[in-house]
Amino acid sequence: MRKPRLSGCRLLHGCVSLSPVLLFLLLLLPSSWMAAAQAQQAPQTDPVEAAAVNAILSKLGLSAPPSWNISGNPCSGAATDDTSIDDNPAFNPAIKCDCSDRNNTLCHVTRLKINTLDVFGPIPEELRNLTHLVKLKNYFYGPLPAFIGELTALESMTVGINALSGPVPKELGNLTNLLSLALGSNNFNGTLPDELGKLTKLRQIYIDSNDFSGPLPSTLSQLKNLSILWASDNNFSGQIPDYLGSLTNLTQLRLQGNSFQGPIPSCYDWESISPKEPWLSCLVT
Repeated sequence: MRKPRLSGCRLLHGCVSLSPVLLFLLLLLPSSWMAAAQAQQAPQTDPVEAAAVNAILSKLGLSAPPSWNISGNPCSGAATDDTSIDDNPAFNPAIKCDCSDRNNTLCHVTRLKINTLDVFGPIPEELRNLTHLVKLKNYFYGPLPAFIGELTALESMTVGINALSGPVPKELGNLTNLLSLALGSNNFNGTLPDELGKLTKLRQIYIDSNDFSGPLPSTLSQLKNLSILWASDNNFSGQIPDYLGSLTNLTQLRLQGNSFQGPIPSCYDWESISPKEPWLSCLVT
Protein backbone atom coordinates (compact mmCIF):
# COMPACT_ATOMS: atom_id res chain seq x y z
CA MET A 1 0.00 0.00 0.00
CA ARG A 2 1.33 3.41 -1.03
CA LYS A 3 2.15 5.80 1.79
CA PRO A 4 0.65 9.28 1.39
CA ARG A 5 3.17 11.97 0.49
CA LEU A 6 3.58 14.58 3.16
CA SER A 7 4.33 18.09 2.11
CA GLY A 8 7.15 20.03 3.75
CA CYS A 9 4.54 22.26 5.28
CA ARG A 10 2.83 19.34 7.09
CA LEU A 11 6.12 18.24 8.56
CA LEU A 12 6.69 21.62 10.16
CA HIS A 13 4.67 22.54 13.20
CA GLY A 14 2.58 25.63 12.61
CA CYS A 15 3.64 26.03 8.97
CA VAL A 16 1.56 28.53 7.01
CA SER A 17 1.25 28.45 3.27
CA LEU A 18 2.38 31.79 1.75
CA SER A 19 1.00 33.32 -1.36
CA PRO A 20 3.55 34.54 -3.96
CA VAL A 21 2.51 38.16 -3.38
CA LEU A 22 3.00 37.93 0.39
CA LEU A 23 6.35 36.24 -0.08
CA PHE A 24 7.47 39.07 -2.39
CA LEU A 25 6.47 41.70 0.16
CA LEU A 26 8.39 39.93 2.91
CA LEU A 27 11.49 39.81 0.74
CA LEU A 28 11.09 43.53 0.05
CA LEU A 29 11.00 44.55 3.71
CA PRO A 30 14.76 44.41 4.42
CA SER A 31 15.59 46.72 1.50
CA SER A 32 12.86 49.12 2.67
CA TRP A 33 14.35 49.16 6.15
CA MET A 34 17.78 49.89 4.71
CA ALA A 35 16.41 52.76 2.60
CA ALA A 36 14.65 54.22 5.63
CA ALA A 37 17.84 53.97 7.67
CA GLN A 38 19.78 55.80 4.93
CA ALA A 39 17.12 58.51 4.81
CA GLN A 40 17.42 59.06 8.56
CA GLN A 41 21.21 59.21 8.46
CA ALA A 42 22.53 62.78 8.35
CA PRO A 43 24.47 63.53 5.15
CA GLN A 44 28.23 63.72 5.60
CA THR A 45 30.81 66.03 4.02
CA ASP A 46 33.07 64.52 1.39
CA PRO A 47 36.10 63.57 3.54
CA VAL A 48 38.60 65.08 1.09
CA GLU A 49 36.71 68.38 1.09
CA ALA A 50 36.23 68.35 4.86
CA ALA A 51 39.98 67.93 5.31
CA ALA A 52 40.61 70.74 2.81
CA VAL A 53 38.30 73.17 4.63
CA ASN A 54 39.89 72.38 7.99
CA ALA A 55 43.42 72.72 6.56
CA ILE A 56 42.65 76.07 4.91
CA LEU A 57 41.20 77.50 8.10
CA SER A 58 44.05 76.11 10.18
CA LYS A 59 46.68 77.71 7.95
CA LEU A 60 44.94 81.04 8.38
CA GLY A 61 44.64 80.62 12.14
CA LEU A 62 40.88 80.19 11.99
CA SER A 63 38.47 77.48 13.05
CA ALA A 64 35.06 76.37 11.88
CA PRO A 65 32.34 77.84 14.12
CA PRO A 66 29.68 75.52 15.58
CA SER A 67 26.98 77.32 13.60
CA TRP A 68 27.94 75.29 10.54
CA ASN A 69 30.31 72.64 11.89
CA ILE A 70 28.03 70.54 14.07
CA SER A 71 29.77 67.51 15.60
CA GLY A 72 32.79 67.93 13.35
CA ASN A 73 30.79 67.71 10.12
CA PRO A 74 31.47 70.94 8.16
CA CYS A 75 28.40 70.58 5.93
CA SER A 76 25.82 70.90 8.69
CA GLY A 77 23.77 73.58 10.37
CA ALA A 78 23.92 76.94 8.59
CA ALA A 79 26.06 75.41 5.84
CA THR A 80 23.07 73.48 4.51
CA ASP A 81 19.99 75.50 5.47
CA ASP A 82 18.63 78.78 4.05
CA THR A 83 20.87 81.01 6.17
CA SER A 84 22.43 83.75 4.05
CA ILE A 85 26.18 84.17 4.52
CA ASP A 86 26.61 87.12 2.15
CA ASP A 87 27.30 90.35 4.05
CA ASN A 88 26.48 88.53 7.27
CA PRO A 89 29.26 89.08 9.85
CA ALA A 90 27.79 86.35 12.05
CA PHE A 91 28.91 83.79 9.49
CA ASN A 92 32.53 84.53 8.75
CA PRO A 93 34.35 82.35 7.92
CA ALA A 94 31.58 80.34 6.35
CA ILE A 95 30.80 77.68 3.79
CA LYS A 96 27.75 76.50 1.91
CA CYS A 97 27.18 72.93 0.77
CA ASP A 98 25.11 70.88 -1.65
CA CYS A 99 24.08 67.56 -0.10
CA SER A 100 22.17 66.06 -3.03
CA ASP A 101 24.89 63.62 -4.10
CA ARG A 102 24.54 59.84 -3.56
CA ASN A 103 20.88 59.87 -2.69
CA ASN A 104 21.24 62.89 -0.37
CA THR A 105 23.94 61.29 1.77
CA LEU A 106 27.08 63.09 0.52
CA CYS A 107 27.78 66.83 0.74
CA HIS A 108 30.11 68.96 -1.39
CA VAL A 109 31.39 72.42 -0.45
CA THR A 110 30.07 74.90 -3.01
CA ARG A 111 30.94 78.23 -1.38
CA LEU A 112 33.83 79.42 0.74
CA LYS A 113 33.84 82.83 2.44
CA ILE A 114 36.72 84.31 4.42
CA ASN A 115 35.90 87.98 4.31
CA THR A 116 37.53 91.09 5.85
CA LEU A 117 39.06 89.24 8.76
CA ASP A 118 42.38 90.20 10.35
CA VAL A 119 44.05 87.16 8.83
CA PHE A 120 46.11 86.94 5.68
CA GLY A 121 48.07 84.21 4.00
CA PRO A 122 48.94 82.74 0.63
CA ILE A 123 46.27 80.78 -1.20
CA PRO A 124 46.50 77.30 0.39
CA GLU A 125 47.24 74.32 -1.81
CA GLU A 126 44.26 72.50 -0.29
CA LEU A 127 41.89 74.85 -2.10
CA ARG A 128 42.36 72.75 -5.23
CA ASN A 129 40.47 69.90 -3.52
CA LEU A 130 37.25 71.94 -3.33
CA THR A 131 36.37 71.02 -6.90
CA HIS A 132 32.66 71.70 -6.44
CA LEU A 133 33.14 75.36 -5.47
CA VAL A 134 30.69 77.66 -7.24
CA LYS A 135 31.53 80.85 -5.34
CA LEU A 136 34.84 81.93 -3.83
CA LYS A 137 35.25 85.09 -1.74
CA ASN A 138 38.49 85.33 0.21
CA TYR A 139 41.41 87.49 1.31
CA PHE A 140 44.92 86.31 0.49
CA TYR A 141 48.39 87.49 -0.52
CA GLY A 142 51.02 86.16 -2.90
CA PRO A 143 50.51 84.83 -6.41
CA LEU A 144 47.30 83.46 -7.87
CA PRO A 145 48.28 79.80 -8.35
CA ALA A 146 47.80 77.97 -11.63
CA PHE A 147 45.73 75.27 -9.90
CA ILE A 148 42.90 77.80 -9.58
CA GLY A 149 42.06 76.70 -13.12
CA GLU A 150 41.06 73.27 -11.75
CA LEU A 151 38.01 74.72 -9.96
CA THR A 152 35.94 74.54 -13.12
CA ALA A 153 32.56 74.72 -11.33
CA LEU A 154 33.23 78.31 -10.21
CA GLU A 155 30.63 80.85 -11.27
CA SER A 156 31.82 83.73 -9.08
CA MET A 157 35.39 84.45 -8.00
CA THR A 158 36.04 87.44 -5.75
CA VAL A 159 39.60 88.00 -4.56
CA GLY A 160 39.56 91.80 -4.80
CA ILE A 161 41.06 94.18 -2.23
CA ASN A 162 43.88 91.79 -1.39
CA ALA A 163 47.65 91.71 -1.63
CA LEU A 164 47.76 89.22 -4.49
CA SER A 165 50.65 89.82 -6.87
CA GLY A 166 52.39 88.59 -9.99
CA PRO A 167 50.82 87.76 -13.34
CA VAL A 168 47.36 86.29 -13.80
CA PRO A 169 47.83 82.62 -14.75
CA LYS A 170 46.59 81.55 -18.17
CA GLU A 171 44.81 78.63 -16.46
CA LEU A 172 42.16 81.12 -15.36
CA GLY A 173 40.78 80.62 -18.86
CA ASN A 174 39.68 77.11 -17.85
CA LEU A 175 36.95 78.56 -15.61
CA THR A 176 34.43 78.70 -18.44
CA ASN A 177 31.42 78.79 -16.07
CA LEU A 178 32.48 82.11 -14.54
CA LEU A 179 29.83 84.84 -14.55
CA SER A 180 31.76 87.28 -12.34
CA LEU A 181 35.51 87.74 -11.93
CA ALA A 182 36.81 90.28 -9.42
CA LEU A 183 40.60 90.81 -9.28
CA GLY A 184 40.53 94.54 -8.52
CA SER A 185 42.65 96.39 -5.95
CA ASN A 186 45.57 93.97 -5.84
CA ASN A 187 49.19 94.06 -6.98
CA PHE A 188 48.83 92.00 -10.15
CA ASN A 189 51.18 92.91 -12.97
CA GLY A 190 52.13 91.90 -16.48
CA THR A 191 49.82 91.49 -19.43
CA LEU A 192 46.40 89.88 -19.33
CA PRO A 193 46.43 86.32 -20.73
CA ASP A 194 44.67 85.77 -24.05
CA GLU A 195 42.90 82.81 -22.42
CA LEU A 196 40.49 85.23 -20.69
CA GLY A 197 38.65 85.29 -24.01
CA LYS A 198 37.45 81.74 -23.28
CA LEU A 199 35.26 83.02 -20.44
CA THR A 200 32.34 83.67 -22.75
CA LYS A 201 29.74 83.51 -19.95
CA LEU A 202 31.35 86.43 -18.10
CA ARG A 203 29.01 89.30 -17.26
CA GLN A 204 31.28 91.23 -14.92
CA ILE A 205 35.06 91.61 -14.82
CA TYR A 206 36.87 93.85 -12.35
CA ILE A 207 40.62 94.22 -12.99
CA ASP A 208 40.93 97.84 -11.82
CA SER A 209 43.60 99.25 -9.48
CA ASN A 210 46.42 96.85 -10.31
CA ASP A 211 49.64 97.16 -12.26
CA PHE A 212 48.59 95.46 -15.50
CA SER A 213 50.38 96.66 -18.62
CA GLY A 214 50.33 96.24 -22.38
CA PRO A 215 47.23 96.34 -24.57
CA LEU A 216 43.86 94.88 -23.70
CA PRO A 217 43.83 91.41 -25.32
CA SER A 218 41.95 91.16 -28.61
CA THR A 219 40.35 87.95 -27.30
CA LEU A 220 38.19 90.04 -24.94
CA SER A 221 36.09 90.75 -28.03
CA GLN A 222 34.58 87.26 -27.50
CA LEU A 223 32.97 88.28 -24.20
CA LYS A 224 29.62 89.16 -25.76
CA ASN A 225 27.72 88.81 -22.46
CA LEU A 226 29.89 91.36 -20.66
CA SER A 227 27.92 94.15 -18.97
CA ILE A 228 30.62 95.53 -16.63
CA LEU A 229 34.30 96.08 -17.46
CA TRP A 230 36.41 97.94 -14.92
CA ALA A 231 40.02 98.27 -16.07
CA SER A 232 40.84 101.68 -14.62
CA ASP A 233 44.03 102.68 -12.76
CA ASN A 234 46.48 100.30 -14.42
CA ASN A 235 49.27 100.74 -16.96
CA PHE A 236 47.42 99.54 -20.03
CA SER A 237 48.76 101.12 -23.22
CA GLY A 238 48.04 101.32 -26.92
CA GLN A 239 44.75 102.37 -28.43
CA ILE A 240 41.33 101.77 -26.89
CA PRO A 241 40.23 98.67 -28.83
CA ASP A 242 37.58 99.07 -31.51
CA TYR A 243 35.94 95.82 -30.42
CA LEU A 244 34.62 97.48 -27.24
CA GLY A 245 31.97 99.04 -29.45
CA SER A 246 30.72 95.57 -30.41
CA LEU A 247 30.11 94.54 -26.79
CA THR A 248 26.53 95.71 -26.92
CA ASN A 249 25.60 94.52 -23.41
CA LEU A 250 28.11 96.85 -21.74
CA THR A 251 26.54 99.21 -19.23
CA GLN A 252 29.66 100.12 -17.22
CA LEU A 253 33.10 100.77 -18.72
CA ARG A 254 35.98 102.28 -16.74
CA LEU A 255 39.29 102.86 -18.51
CA GLN A 256 40.58 106.02 -16.83
CA GLY A 257 44.01 106.13 -15.22
CA ASN A 258 45.83 104.21 -17.97
CA SER A 259 48.23 105.11 -20.77
CA PHE A 260 45.94 104.70 -23.75
CA GLN A 261 46.74 106.77 -26.83
CA GLY A 262 44.96 107.84 -29.96
CA PRO A 263 41.31 108.67 -30.65
CA ILE A 264 38.32 107.15 -28.96
CA PRO A 265 37.03 104.55 -31.42
CA SER A 266 33.68 104.71 -33.14
CA CYS A 267 31.18 102.58 -31.34
CA TYR A 268 27.83 100.90 -31.36
CA ASP A 269 26.03 102.60 -28.48
CA TRP A 270 28.21 104.47 -26.02
CA GLU A 271 25.10 106.23 -24.72
CA SER A 272 24.13 103.06 -22.84
CA ILE A 273 27.38 103.07 -20.88
CA SER A 274 27.72 104.62 -17.42
CA PRO A 275 29.30 106.57 -15.87
CA LYS A 276 29.16 108.90 -18.87
CA GLU A 277 32.66 110.35 -18.84
CA PRO A 278 33.27 113.15 -21.40
CA TRP A 279 35.98 111.08 -23.06
CA LEU A 280 33.54 108.18 -23.56
CA SER A 281 31.13 110.16 -25.73
CA CYS A 282 30.26 108.29 -28.89
CA LEU A 283 32.10 109.23 -32.05
CA VAL A 284 29.83 108.01 -34.83
CA THR A 285 31.50 107.89 -38.26
